[in-house]
Amino acid sequence: MVNSILNSQVLTKNPAKETLLTPRFYTTDFEEMAKIDISSNIEEVQAILDEFRDDFNQQHFIRDKEFIVDWSHFDDKTRELFIEFLERSCTAEFSGFLLYKELSRNLKDKNPLLAEGFSFMSRDEARHAGFLNKAMSDFNLSLDLGFLTKNRKYTFFAPKFIFYATYLSEKIGYWRYITIYRHLEKNPEFRIYPIFRFFESWCQDENRHGDFLLQS
Repeated sequence: MVNSILNSQVLTKNPAKETLLTPRFYTTDFEEMAKIDISSNIEEVQAILDEFRDDFNQQHFIRDKEFIVDWSHFDDKTRELFIEFLERSCTAEFSGFLLYKELSRNLKDKNPLLAEGFSFMSRDEARHAGFLNKAMSDFNLSLDLGFLTKNRKYTFFAPKFIFYATYLSEKIGYWRYITIYRHLEKNPEFRIYPIFRFFESWCQDENRHGDFLLQS
């Protein structure tokens, strides 16, 4: 009942202004990317693809009864900071989804193994972004991801820099999520919202993504 009332009042949030700290959207030279030779690391790439296929977190991003409460008890400052955290995180994950989806689509016929890996990564990033955006709806807000797709500026990076930047992003994401999880596991009184319980398994997606980019 609580959720149905809250969800009926969900408003589309105006996107945060773009700054140096705002997650960027990327594009690259897909023709050059398709020429990347992964034959020297084929066994390692295949092993990571097998992990992607196993999809360990397929049933992980499912909201449970702990979410179904009225979150209006947050004070204004906590609410503002938490929504900013959710928005930045959702935008970053959605940015990854868009880039990996386009890489998979453009490489499908020319570099199928690389394309398959990017397809799995886009799947994971979509789950992350959707889970974060759903969390925002608990505070009567939601990001219009379609609007972001069409209106956010895209930064061009050459393929080698795409690999470097996304590798760092995924590994930083791993350490970010696991650090938050471990801190709140030791200090549960500060876990103000249930999404933090999901970060232990969540960060393993980030870790696998980084490993795939490193081996590719």
